[in-house]
Amino acid sequence: MNRLFINSKNGHVALTEDGKLREIYINQAGHDTIVGQIILGRLDAILPGQFAFVDIGQGKNALMNTSRDVPLKKGQPVLVQVYKDPTGAKGAYVGTELRHKGQYVIISENQANKIKNDIGISQKITDPKERKRIRTIVQQAQPKGYSIIARTNAEGVDSEIIASEIEALHSLHHKIKSRAQHSVFPATIYPNAKEAQLHSLLTDLLSDNLSEIWVSGNDYNEIKRTITGLIPSLEDRIIFYDEADGPGLFSAKNITTQIATALNKTVQLPCGGFITIEQTEACVVIDVNTGRFTGQKDSRTTFLETNLEAAACIAWQIALRNLSGIIIIDFIDMKYQTDIKILLDALKSEISKDRIKTELVGITTLGLVQLTRKRTREPLARLLEKECPACKGKGRIATE
Repeated sequence: MNRLFINSKNGHVALTEDGKLREIYINQAGHDTIVGQIILGRLDAILPGQFAFVDIGQGKNALMNTSRDVPLKKGQPVLVQVYKDPTGAKGAYVGTELRHKGQYVIISENQANKIKNDIGISQKITDPKERKRIRTIVQQAQPKGYSIIARTNAEGVDSEIIASEIEALHSLHHKIKSRAQHSVFPATIYPNAKEAQLHSLLTDLLSDNLSEIWVSGNDYNEIKRTITGLIPSLEDRIIFYDEADGPGLFSAKNITTQIATALNKTVQLPCGGFITIEQTEACVVIDVNTGRFTGQKDSRTTFLETNLEAAACIAWQIALRNLSGIIIIDFIDMKYQTDIKILLDALKSEISKDRIKTELVGITTLGLVQLTRKRTREPLARLLEKECPACKGKGRIATE
């Protein structure tokens, strides 16, 4: 049973499966995302090669790749969309290709070629007949000069619903372009930070298999309208939680406790083994141990069983903690190639459930499994923890 919890007061969103926390999105002051925002900026500088700096009114100039853009001149206004948030000393990464993400499709205008109509289908939709059906639906509804990507959620959805969303997103694009023509730099054209983050989350997290959606806070009616606008069938499953005379929504639903557990360095496995997770600046390192699990048979079976449990747990923890970049996993060594293949197949299956692009790169010469995961936002630990003033982040305190 899948449930979604939304605290509209602070923007926190949690997804649980049979009571177990699967995904958590923390909106913390100072960490607001601007990814997806469409901003009227001004071209500040054109660099040698295929890059330019754009002033988007955020204090730091944004970097833009100009290889696909129409000719640009310094000082001209330019309508851009934010692809990546600013980090550290780096500004945001933006582009002039405006991508509008819906529940079932992503639509964008082909600026370089107004006639070309590209169509992409999510790789997670594997049935050839279904891919062909979706492609036909998109082709019939596709506006000239626009590219469309059918998302995984489009699988099995009626043609009328998909076509209706394409029409709505196409209309939104024209409204945005029109609004930009009557705006003065710098201006956030669509939408504001809070709306951008919540709308993006809901398009990713909402699905018809949600049994309940709990919402607290004063924005309940607005959020309900957004949800029903995306998936009308969910209207009867939206429940208002009143925090006035009791604990907060996340505390009442045991989410706060699970968030605290998600920050632990060690995670226990059902079999008695455990994994340890170390986050560094360069990568994430995960170690698998048998712990007190000795198994009922031989060591080969024990190692395989522990590694398989660890594979499922690691995929869950990666998504829950929002770990990204290079991820190195030190599974328990196994001698037999058949067992290694079973483990890698299981790991591939588990990470394929992740809504963020995650790839199994392979095994290094030292027998370590390497994954890569696309960075979309700050990891959970960075949002909820701060550096220890005693050890300065080393995790150890010097003895006297």
